[in-house]
Amino acid sequence: MKLALEWFINPDHLPFIVAKEKGFFAEEGIAEFDIIEPNEHYDGLEELKQHRIELATNEPLHLIEQYHDDLLSLGMYFETKGGVVIKRESYQKLKNGGSIKVTTPVSNAKTDGIGFEIIRRYCAKQGFEVKKEQVSFHATDFYHTKNMKAGYDAGWLYFYNFEGVEVKYEKMDVLFMDAQSAGFANFSALDIFTSKSYYKNHKNQVESFIRAVHKAIEFIGCNPKEAAQLYYDYTGEEKSDIMDDILSETSKCFRQGFYSSYTKELPILDFFREIGITELDEKTFKTAFLQA
Repeated sequence: MKLALEWFINPDHLPFIVAKEKGFFAEEGIAEFDIIEPNEHYDGLEELKQHRIELATNEPLHLIEQYHDDLLSLGMYFETKGGVVIKRESYQKLKNGGSIKVTTPVSNAKTDGIGFEIIRRYCAKQGFEVKKEQVSFHATDFYHTKNMKAGYDAGWLYFYNFEGVEVKYEKMDVLFMDAQSAGFANFSALDIFTSKSYYKNHKNQVESFIRAVHKAIEFIGCNPKEAAQLYYDYTGEEKSDIMDDILSETSKCFRQGFYSSYTKELPILDFFREIGITELDEKTFKTAFLQA
């Protein structure tokens, strides 16, 4: 089986590393399992649509934004806090009517619209209005902290298990605009996707894959230090205090017993419909899941 990630391999993908290195895939009859790093964020979903791979990870928002009839969510295996992280001084600039530049891995009308809505809602809760012309989005990469240090005011599509740790090490004074503070359905998460056609013809193999990942998440919860070492060994990344802390924070984000749930992700669809990002209806959306 081949699984394409949404970006470069990082601690968010630890269950796949653990399942591979601890032999959980082999125990479930999956003799070969390849983890693929894409060139671009949407590559994995596109490869699924073309039936060139069996599995992919990506944020649940892209199931809606990039909806395709053959995409099937196997569940949200990872969930953290996230949204927009902004320098406090840049927030004050925004409050005073100034403009800000936001770094983001993907910039298009839909994702930019979601990012702006988060900023708008957060600021509205603080008692002031933000206009669209005050906020510009710039496609760079996922290294929000680096880009903000280089001059950007904010980062959109941040995950707290990364930036929440990094800004502490960098002693950056920031505000986190997340689901709780800005008031929206949380979609700072990762789903595992397959194609409906592959699932129909290889249901047992997909279920074996899910069981192996469940085992891996349980292992991470019980053996966080060994799991962290497996990450270092697999990636070849140099061990560091900051990565130790990121791995520790990330290990809390994996959802034991995750499953394909329409009910779990319906609030995300409702939020996007509310702000005019999608016209996808509930009946069609429901077909992308195995359970209510």
